[in-house]
Amino acid sequence: MQTPTEFDLPLDDFEYDELESFLLELESETAVFNISEFDGFVTALISGPEPISPEEWMPVIWGGSRRPPKWKKPGGFARIAELMLRHYNTTAAMLQNDVEQYEPWFMENEVNGHVYPVVDDWCIGYMKAVMLRPEAWRVDEAEMVERLAPISLFSAPDAWDFLEQLADRHVEYLQNDIAPVARALYEFWLQQRRACTLPEGASVH
Repeated sequence: MQTPTEFDLPLDDFEYDELESFLLELESETAVFNISEFDGFVTALISGPEPISPEEWMPVIWGGSRRPPKWKKPGGFARIAELMLRHYNTTAAMLQNDVEQYEPWFMENEVNGHVYPVVDDWCIGYMKAVMLRPEAWRVDEAEMVERLAPISLFSAPDAWDFLEQLADRHVEYLQNDIAPVARALYEFWLQQRRACTLPEGASVH
């Protein structure tokens, strides 16, 4: 049994606020702007068909530049990297140990006393990670197009006009589908990866 490390500790509320503040200050238009988008991004990284190293996905957070933003404090990069990796690891542990308990980190919007989930940011983050490996994800295949819906629907600006024309109950139905779809995608790719793993001692001829 592995001994937990400091990178396995869940973030507390203060640390989530710290990470959120960093994300909100990013200036690139292609950056990951908030915790909800980051959670979607991380979930897809963990769920996908092949591993992607932090050295590749971290620059996506601040907009694709290989150089991180200028840090206000000494050791700023190490601190933010720690927070991101800890959220990554705790999300991976949740999906691995009890996938049915996984819930996306949606923002909320209150209108006239009614609280509505805001799913767009999470879905945008998820699809940013998917598009790091579009061929491996098979995004052009009909089966995967179906599996990724409605995540891809809420992440596509050209679909937002369509969503605005739907009745609230229909939009809510699609929103409620996102968490089960995310869990199903994790399990789908997990099975695909297992099927491609050779038994110990086996060889390919």
